[in-house]
Amino acid sequence: MAGSNGAMFRHKVAASVVAVRRSGGISTFEQLNNYILYSEMLMPTSNYWNIIHGARPGEALQDKEGVQIMRILGKNMAWLMKLVENGKDKVAEPEKEDKIGMNFIR
Repeated sequence: MAGSNGAMFRHKVAASVVAVRRSGGISTFEQLNNYILYSEMLMPTSNYWNIIHGARPGEALQDKEGVQIMRILGKNMAWLMKLVENGKDKVAEPEKEDKIGMNFIR
């Protein structure tokens, strides 16, 4: 079983970012994170969920907390990408294992 993307994104740095008008951001954020996790991607964090609010173009910039979250996320993402790039020749990448599928119906 090869996985959803054939390991194309394995060990790439990725972050989920959600922009919403009011609600639904957390469940969307969690689902996007699930894809990152089961693709063996590396995920930087921020100081809260990566969700920003606004209804019209430019309104999200008024969400001061959301803007801070995105700024911190960007800094942490850039830092993690630099760590990965600078560590490639110093630390061996873990060996890829083929996915084992399990069927619980007997």
